[in-house]
Amino acid sequence: MKPLTKSTKKPRPPGEPRPVGPQQLAHGAGSSRVDEVYARILAQIIRGELPGGAELKSTQLAASLGVSRTPVVQALARLIADGIVTQRMNMRAVVRPGAENWLIEVHELRLLLEPAAAARAAGRITADALAQLAQQAAEVAPHADGQWLARARQFDFAIHLSIADHAGNQPMRDAIYKCWQYKQLSYELSPDRVDSVVRGFEEHLTILEALKAGDPATASAAMELHLRLAKSYRPEGRVI
Repeated sequence: MKPLTKSTKKPRPPGEPRPVGPQQLAHGAGSSRVDEVYARILAQIIRGELPGGAELKSTQLAASLGVSRTPVVQALARLIADGIVTQRMNMRAVVRPGAENWLIEVHELRLLLEPAAAARAAGRITADALAQLAQQAAEVAPHADGQWLARARQFDFAIHLSIADHAGNQPMRDAIYKCWQYKQLSYELSPDRVDSVVRGFEEHLTILEALKAGDPATASAAMELHLRLAKSYRPEGRVI
């Protein structure tokens, strides 16, 4: 992941949410070797290469990943904190049984959070935020050039996280952001089909229209339908 660069845009007013995209949320706000190791170990767990109950030896993982032991130890600590890996006192870390379904479980949490957030945002989102989302949507232009997929992904992040920013509930926002830290991994484990990206983009436009109209019920229903349909777009089973 490339390091963040300084923006040339004018300063954002105090309190205005800062836009965040796939690069910033892939493994957190920044990029590090620990982030990369965390994601690679989690990918192995989701693919079943490290099944539930498997012992995780930091020296063996470091050798297989081609890194030093230090980032592996730090990544394992994060995996334990997130509940993906477990460790009893004075015992070796092991993969939590069922952890291969981590992305499915995250998606189930999103189904509880994001429709409610969309309803709340429909009455709170600012005109500036709506204008920015509309501009990003206009720039997606499916099939216009080779960059449209990247722009569609950026818009995917932008609309969901803007809703979280404007839901008026900080714990809800933080929980949604946490869920979205795993979205880039989802992209990497299951490449998008063109038709699924186009359908997802169209669903995002429906959500955006409901936000513009200040219609909480439609925004919530459109978000719930979008999230439920997402599972059919990624038939790999363990990836959403």
